[in-house]
Amino acid sequence: MRMTPCIGRSLSAGTPYASRNSTGSRKTDCAVRTSSRAARRSRVVNDILAAVLPVFLVVAASYVVRRRVPLHTKTLSSLNIYLFLPALVYSSISGREIQWGIFGRIALAAVLMLGGMTVVLSAIAHWLKITHKERGAFLMTLFPNLGNFGLPVCLFAFGEEGLAFAVVVMVCGSFLQNSVGVYFAQRAHLGMAAAVRRVFAFPMIYAFVLALIAQRLGVQLGTAVERAVKLTSDAAIPVQLVILGIQLAETRLETSPPVFLAAAIRLIGGPILAVGIVLLVGLNGLAAKAFITQMSGPVAVGMAAYGVQFDVAPRFLSSVVSWSFLFSVFTVAAVLFFLSHVAL
Repeated sequence: MRMTPCIGRSLSAGTPYASRNSTGSRKTDCAVRTSSRAARRSRVVNDILAAVLPVFLVVAASYVVRRRVPLHTKTLSSLNIYLFLPALVYSSISGREIQWGIFGRIALAAVLMLGGMTVVLSAIAHWLKITHKERGAFLMTLFPNLGNFGLPVCLFAFGEEGLAFAVVVMVCGSFLQNSVGVYFAQRAHLGMAAAVRRVFAFPMIYAFVLALIAQRLGVQLGTAVERAVKLTSDAAIPVQLVILGIQLAETRLETSPPVFLAAAIRLIGGPILAVGIVLLVGLNGLAAKAFITQMSGPVAVGMAAYGVQFDVAPRFLSSVVSWSFLFSVFTVAAVLFFLSHVAL
């Protein structure tokens, strides 16, 4: 039955477009539908805030603590890289059935994302006449924060199943970050082969391979070991957020136009390109939403660390990391709102 639009209050109690509330006043079907839509929008907004705000609250608390208490970031970072993240990767993947088609699409999408963002940033760097050394730093801003930021947002937005997909995206993206990212930082005197070898110094890669083998063969570690791995993995996300807050507290912000341009490309160009790529490779459902969300995050904190380590525009990179994080509360919320209204 086609329902005619109604304006204001219905005057006919006998029509199918009117209803009566407990006080006896009439309420049009149009008003009921409007109220229902408003309630749905309110729920969506609350869900988005519940996914994004916890990340910023923990980071803010860590920021405040670091401003008052000296903390050893390197120790926390080492624990995260060599203990917490490998446990999270193993725990998230080993107990779930691997859909190799989806895994292949995620890996392909990550490579295409790298290529697309490199082309965009290279063209803009050429247009701005950025010098050769600074161009490496500008290209490094293409890498999103897949761990400290992306994992908790995906967990809160999509639950444990979404987190599993986000971990796969993180593993694929981290491989590229720790190879191509290092190459961009040191491409003047470091070959690609040396950059790739650096990737295999991180145990997360081995944890990923072991998780695939364990899942494939149905290997059980035993209750005590599995509980220990789970306890360790549960610490990964909180520690990553603490590290992010500490690093923000230690950053002196730069406000040059290239800083804001790089941040805008990462936060706006990233999700737009990611949507096109998931459609191109045929990635859909929760995997597509996790991929887009991961690729919508701020610049990876690791890029600022590489800037300091290799003396590649460290203040520029630290500033882009910080500003992109601060602006991401709005852009990532907009991406999650978009994802809640589209079918992928």
